[in-house]
Amino acid sequence: MARVSIADELSAIHGTRAKLRRQHSRSDSLSVVVASRRPDDLSHLLTYLYHQTLPTFSVHLGLHGFDLDSSLKQRVNKLRNRKIDVTYKTFQPQETLGSILTNLATSSRGKFISKMDDDDIYGPEHLHDLLDSITHHRCEVVGRAMNYIYLEPIDMTIRRANGSGVSQFELFSDWVCGGTIMVERSAAEKAGWFGTGTTAVDTFLLNGVKRNGGKIWRTFGNGYIYRRRQGDHTYNTNFAKYLNGSAEQWVGIR
Repeated sequence: MARVSIADELSAIHGTRAKLRRQHSRSDSLSVVVASRRPDDLSHLLTYLYHQTLPTFSVHLGLHGFDLDSSLKQRVNKLRNRKIDVTYKTFQPQETLGSILTNLATSSRGKFISKMDDDDIYGPEHLHDLLDSITHHRCEVVGRAMNYIYLEPIDMTIRRANGSGVSQFELFSDWVCGGTIMVERSAAEKAGWFGTGTTAVDTFLLNGVKRNGGKIWRTFGNGYIYRRRQGDHTYNTNFAKYLNGSAEQWVGIR
């Protein structure tokens, strides 16, 4: 299948966004859940959250083995001054990723739950795009395609745009990027939330939703960068699988 140019991709995205924004002017309640064990990465994520164009949402932070320092507290207060409700809980290092996310999600109140990862990179339209998409398509889950990836050890951003596999967007699928999952509350509850495991928490939720007959919509990946490091993740991966077949490559974060 032919690769899609950046110009064509952006044109399609702008058209999709404009159409959905005209249809959905009122925001449904949304809760963002974040489990973090990296204070420096959490600092960046709080900045991304502050710049979201979505007017109203709540943030629920799970601090995995650390407490907020003065710098993080300043960023939390900045969000609160923007009228964003922020709560946080401290969890012991032995607690699992799944149990932390499930705890945060069950204690939230939003009609929709959005999971964000502290090490990925999010544009200002991220939450607004997903909320527009999940309400328009009337599906249980929406998330982004894997179109942009930052490979930190070699300081390179790549763009996948071959129109196949996980780079395809604007279609129903059984997979979306885990750091972009937005799920309807009752569907998440029926699926068992994010489980209690140490890994594959995204797969646990998606499989549960599918098992219960729910639909998953994969929207465009532009505006989100999936960051990969060497180690320090819940799984390790081979960077070659991202480099092979990439449409463009840039030094640094694109």
